[in-house]
Amino acid sequence: PKPLFLEGDVGVHYRLISELERYEGIKAPPQVMALDTPLAHLSKMGTLRLGEIFAFVQIVYYMVYLKNIFKEGGLSEWIEKLIIPPEISDICGYFDEKGELKSSVDEQFAFIAQNLKNVKEEMNSSLRRIISTEKIALYLVDKQIHYINNQEALLVRGGFNHVLKGSVIGRSSGGFFYVVPESLAKLVSRESELIDKKEELIYKYAKKISSIFTKHVKFLGYINKEFDRFDAYYARVAYAKSKGMAFVLPSRGTQIKLSDFAHPALTQPKPIAIDFSKQVLMITGVNAGGKTMLLKSILSAALLAKYLLPMKIDPTRSTIGSFKELFAILDDPQNVKNDISTFAGRMSE
Repeated sequence: PKPLFLEGDVGVHYRLISELERYEGIKAPPQVMALDTPLAHLSKMGTLRLGEIFAFVQIVYYMVYLKNIFKEGGLSEWIEKLIIPPEISDICGYFDEKGELKSSVDEQFAFIAQNLKNVKEEMNSSLRRIISTEKIALYLVDKQIHYINNQEALLVRGGFNHVLKGSVIGRSSGGFFYVVPESLAKLVSRESELIDKKEELIYKYAKKISSIFTKHVKFLGYINKEFDRFDAYYARVAYAKSKGMAFVLPSRGTQIKLSDFAHPALTQPKPIAIDFSKQVLMITGVNAGGKTMLLKSILSAALLAKYLLPMKIDPTRSTIGSFKELFAILDDPQNVKNDISTFAGRMSE
């Protein structure tokens, strides 16, 4: 989740958003975790988890992708300011698309991966042999191999201990038992050893990468901020295109002129046109005629323009001024006791 507002010059943001609208088929930014805490850890010489390191790698990869997309204009000028240190580029090459360290990084990864695969195959074939025996057939609920608590197990009925020695690792909703046969104990132990070795190796590389990241913590903080900034642009443009909306840059002054504006909260809104450029704008009409909704539309247009959010409007014939603060009266100020109607209450406010 990101805040609605964009830091910096609203004119620059509007120009870059308008430029981004002209591009088609740009990949959406990857979904990554918030990196404020990992950045704080790096500033204290801490060691990051592999998932946190990969989040930075994803951001770097995406910003490099944008460098190849934007070749001219303001977006190109902005993205070209990102100069990625060679050490960071090298680290990006350590990871595959799933965020796992590649076997090419260290031969031990390939060795452990192959051994884990062999152990899994042995466990599966051993379980298949047990399933096919006649003695156990009476106690089997099904002939599937179940994966429970990261272990392969059989689902059996009560009394299984007469024909099968093993450890119960869980119960099903039907009251049956998930059992790991004793004959698999050595394989389970071997698998556990391999996983421990893999975790040790991963920690070693996480520590090594974190020490490099610590040297470049300012760059990582900067690229994270710029990634969030582009994410804010992309989200606005993608939403505007999907809903047929447009952007309006707030002008200097406080003039409001709306053309074909539709309130964003209504399902089937009737577009309105209003010119609020004089000192007084008088709105009249019958009860439930839409006077309050019109006022809310003016307010919502000012709010959307302030934060460069898309809206249904004709931007070429509309003007929305800049407002430092917006004050909305959301409660009904009607008070029968004090003889104040809703309208009089709003005027009092």
